[in-house]
Parts: sequence; C-alpha cells; structure tokens
Amino acid sequence: MEFTFFCCFVSILTIYTTGVSSVTLVPSENPVVAGRNVTISVNPGMTISAGTWLFGSNMIVFWFPDMLVHGDNYKNRISFNSTSAQLTLWSVQVNDSGLYVLQGANPNIRTEVSLSVQEPVSNVSLIESKTNLVEFNDSVSFTCLALGSPLVFSWINGSALVNASTAGANVQLSNNGSVLTINNITRYDRGPFTCVVKNDISNGSIQSALLNISYGPSNLTMNILPEKVGYISGSNITLSCSASSSPPAVFQWSYNGVLLNRTGQILQFVNASQNMTGNYTCTAHNTVTLRYTAVPRNIQIIDPVSAAKVVRVGKVPIYNMSFTLRCEITGPVDSVYWMKDGILVYSDSHISFSNQNKTITFSQLTLSDNGNYQCLAGNIVSNITSKVYRLAVNYGPWNVTISGPTIAQNGSSITLNCSASSQPPSNYSWYYNGSKIASGALFQTGILSFNSSGEYTCTAHNNVTGNNGSATRNVSVIVGISSIVVTPSMSVPLAHKRLQLFCNVTGDYSSISWIKNNQTFSPFPTANLSADNTTVNFWSLHVFDDGSYQCVATNIVGKHASQPYKLTANYGPEDLKITSMNDIVLTCKANSQPPSVYHWIFNKDIAAGEGPTITVPLMTPVGSNYTCVAKNPLTNFTLSETYTILAYNAASSLQATGQATIFSVIILSVLTLWM
Repeated sequence: MEFTFFCCFVSILTIYTTGVSSVTLVPSENPVVAGRNVTISVNPGMTISAGTWLFGSNMIVFWFPDMLVHGDNYKNRISFNSTSAQLTLWSVQVNDSGLYVLQGANPNIRTEVSLSVQEPVSNVSLIESKTNLVEFNDSVSFTCLALGSPLVFSWINGSALVNASTAGANVQLSNNGSVLTINNITRYDRGPFTCVVKNDISNGSIQSALLNISYGPSNLTMNILPEKVGYISGSNITLSCSASSSPPAVFQWSYNGVLLNRTGQILQFVNASQNMTGNYTCTAHNTVTLRYTAVPRNIQIIDPVSAAKVVRVGKVPIYNMSFTLRCEITGPVDSVYWMKDGILVYSDSHISFSNQNKTITFSQLTLSDNGNYQCLAGNIVSNITSKVYRLAVNYGPWNVTISGPTIAQNGSSITLNCSASSQPPSNYSWYYNGSKIASGALFQTGILSFNSSGEYTCTAHNNVTGNNGSATRNVSVIVGISSIVVTPSMSVPLAHKRLQLFCNVTGDYSSISWIKNNQTFSPFPTANLSADNTTVNFWSLHVFDDGSYQCVATNIVGKHASQPYKLTANYGPEDLKITSMNDIVLTCKANSQPPSVYHWIFNKDIAAGEGPTITVPLMTPVGSNYTCVAKNPLTNFTLSETYTILAYNAASSLQATGQATIFSVIILSVLTLWM
C-alpha cells in the first residue's frame, strides 16, 4: 500500500517542476574508508520540500510534507534532514560504492554523485617462484598479495619503475599487475624487486631479496705486462685473465692447444726463452652455468740479433764485373737493410737483393759504387748495424801518361814521371828503344849524351785487374847552355860614372832577358839594353840603380838564369860636416858608400885621433884648429873639414872676450877637475 502511494507521488512530482539547475552533491569525503559515516550535502544549500534519494535503482528515502518513508535496506542506517535534503550514511561498506541520485519534486531538480567506499591496503606479501637462477636459462615470477579494495599493483626494479611501457619482451605483467614474470633472466635482473600496492585511501609495499643469478663467464680479457709486440729473451712477462662471472670463473691455461698444469688468473714467465714463443689461451669456466669461454694471445719471445758482418762473396770487386756482398747475421732476423755512406740502398736495374735481403749483388760495378757499406739487421726486439765495409772498385790502368821534358841538353839529366788512373796503383816499368831500363813511376836519366835521344816507353800493370797500359815519349838531346854569368865593365862601380853589365852565355840560346830583384828589369830612364839584350848600359850610375841583377838565357830546353850579381854604386865622401858639443866633443860625418873612415889633425900637422868623434883636451888654446879627413876605403877618395876652438869652458855657452876672462875659465876648470 505504501509502495503504491510512492509511485503515484513520483508521478505528481514529475508534473510539478520548477526548473532549478546547477545543483551538485558534495560528500563529506570521497572516497570513504569502509566503516565510516559519510554525509552528502546539496550545493548550493536550499529547501527541498519533496523528493527522493536513490542508490542505483534502490530508494533510500522519500519525503513529502509531513511524510518520510525509508527504503527497506536503509532503516537504521541513515539520517536525513528533510529541510536541506542532506543525507548521512552510517558505517558505509564497499558495497555502498556507486551512484547516488537526488530527485527533487519541489523544486524540481535532479543531481547525482558517485561515491567510492574503499578498504585500506593491508597484509602485503610477495612470493618468488625461485631465487637461484642461471642467466638466459631460467625465468622467475613474483606474485604480490594484499588485502583491501580496490587494489592497484606496481613494480620497481632497484630504483627503476617496471610497467607496460618500460617492460621488454622478456618482462610480463599479469593478473591486474599483481604478477611480474621475467623470462630468460639476465644478470641485470638481480633486483631487489619491490611490489607497491595502493588504492585511493592507502598504500603498502614489500621488497624482495636479491636474486642469486649465476652468469658468465663473459667479457673475458687477457692483459700482458709489459705490453709489447715481442719480448727479448730473458724478459719477465705476466699474463693475467679476467672475466665477468658469478660465481667467479675457474681459469685454466694452455699452450699451443695443450693444457698446462696452471690454474688461476695469472701466468708468469721469469727469464723467458725463445722456445716459449707460441699461442697462450686462457679458458674461463663457470661451474654453475657450465659455460666456457676462451681468449688466445700470441706471445713472441725472440733472441736478439747479436752480430752482423758484411763479407765479400767470391772475387774481388773489378770495374764492369759483377760483385756480391753478404750480411752474416747471428740471431733470428726479421728484416735486413743496406746502407751506403749512411743512406739506404734500394734495388734497381743495377743492384738486386736476395736471400731475404742478406745478399746484395751489383750486376756491373762502376766507380760510383765506391763507398762505405753497412747492413742493418733487426727483429721486433733488437737491431744491429754492421761495421763499415769499404768497397773500392778495382780498375785500370787507364789514361797512362808520361810527363817531363822532350828536349834535354847534352850533359844534363832529366826526370820522367809516369802516371795512370788505377785502383790499386799500378806498377810501372820503363823501356828505352824496346829494352827495359828501370822500374817505378819516376825515371831519372843519367848524364845525357847525343846517343841518349830516342823513344822512352812506360808500361803500367794492375796486379788485381791484370790489365796493362802504356805510353811513349820521344826525347831529343841537344847542345845546351853550360854556363851563364853576369860581369860588370868595372870591378868597382862608381856613382855618376858609366857602367855596363854583360851577360856571358856558353851554349846555344834563342833569347836573353834581364831580372832585377826578381822582377822583370825595365832600364828606362837611366839605362838601356843592347840590340841583342846581352848588355845593360848605365850612362851615369845612380844609387837607385843598386840591386840584384840576373840575365836569363832561353833555348829550346827552357830558361837558364845566372847567379845574382849585386850592383852597388860606390860614392863619396860627400857633404862632410863637423858638429861640436860645447867645444869639447867633436863629431865628423860624411855621406859615403862604403862608409868612410875618419882621421883627425891638430893645427895642420899633429895627429889628433881616429874615428868619427874626438874629445878636445883641456887648456886647448882658443883659435886652435881640428881638421877631419874622411876617406872612402874602396875608392880612396878623401874630403876634409876644419873646426876652430872658440872657448875653454865646456860646461858654459859663453864666448871668450879677453885674456883675463879666458884665463879665469881655465883656472876654474882645473880646480873643478882636482876637486
């Protein structure tokens, strides 16, 4: 009966509407924790005199002036304010979640709100399908369990969020995200993994333990210290192996494919020898994953090149013949090079290499191949340069020539010199008109006669090449110049007199010339030469004609010079002068060649002394005369000069003016001498 009335009333409310809009319902909280009360208010606040609250299609409460009807399921569960239409639900549960509708009849409104009632997250737990795994072989699942509603699951690997967008092909989320599955697990999936569970009112999380993921070995490397391309014998070498592996890998060493009784990461060589060269392999083994990996390295241990020497192969080097040098090497060698005079030698049409460059061959030697040759031998640990091999190409004799005169004087001797271009130097033999007369490069004749004229032949022989060469020189012996002397026209040449110099030649000559002081003589202007140049005429001999004169006679043999004749123009004495020092010391001097000798005379007949200087005795009367006579010892010419004494006192410059004064000066001088 009540239900019927409600239906009818609703129909009436539908008919009488007021058109009120923009009305909302505001819960006191949303979402709501299960078990709590929630009040739904009308906004803006208004008076609704008639209407109904619905939850889905179920009536919660219906009211009309002076009438209030509760739905069967909401008696004792709600409180309602009929004036404001405010509805309070007591102790809501999850099944109270849904759409709440307010339908007003007066005024005519309709508004709704969705209410979510949620239980808090609790009892979060995590289940792992397994914890000990092998990389690439195993998969693992994590299942996250929790109480509460609704539940939203998320996963974190370490610090990285795992979701559908970041998960790879090997990561799957299922059962609304509560299950995380990792297929073909890798070492980077070790975790820890955290399951986070939440809803709108609470959250919870739990973290897994780290997964024990066995992996490897991978990234296997072998390091060698010191790191070199090759190692010299006696070196200390350390090989160390490392790999990414869990559990740690076990290392085994092998040499040229044969296992060594060596385990561990390090293999050491002390004082390594060349027979230890080979391939060394480090093998890493994981006892859990049962996987293996290996890395090989080739170690070259080489003896150093200890010696290198250049030696000749076969015959000696001869011009235009082939020639070979070999580099004899002690120790293993990788490369051989050749140098000439410090510059690398390369093969060409003239030079070739063989026997791994240890041999150098010249197809035809030339003189340009002369030089210092060395071989450079080396391997990856050492190199050495040989000592110099001096290559001297033997050749000749070439261009045999004779130098020396072709004309000689009867009674003289000449020297002929034979030379040739040759290596080694040639041996020389001399022949005269076909008969051997001497050996050696120099041939000096004896005293030549007219019968010595003829053909002189020099033969050059090279003992190494075995070759010979010769040259011929014709020598003619003629009448020559046996003497040449310069003589003067007078034995004592006098200045200002005529003089002639004669060139006296014994023998045949073609011309005569004169030399003065080792220079060509020019007679002008004080002399001239005779028409045949045999005589020098000095019309008036002068001092400047002095010098060393030679005449030179030339014939077909050559030039012949006389011994020097020293010409000196003798003169004087001239310009005789007497000088006095206070009338006590008198000096006589004259120009003369040779220098004059001097003789002094007192008062015309008394000898007073010899030499250029005399001292006047004390008490010499005033007016006394001293005469100096100068004589040229070669020409015997003389010249004299007289000096008159004017005073007694040698220390005074005063002149005597009377007998008393002169007498006083003399007395004073005597007293001075006695004191």
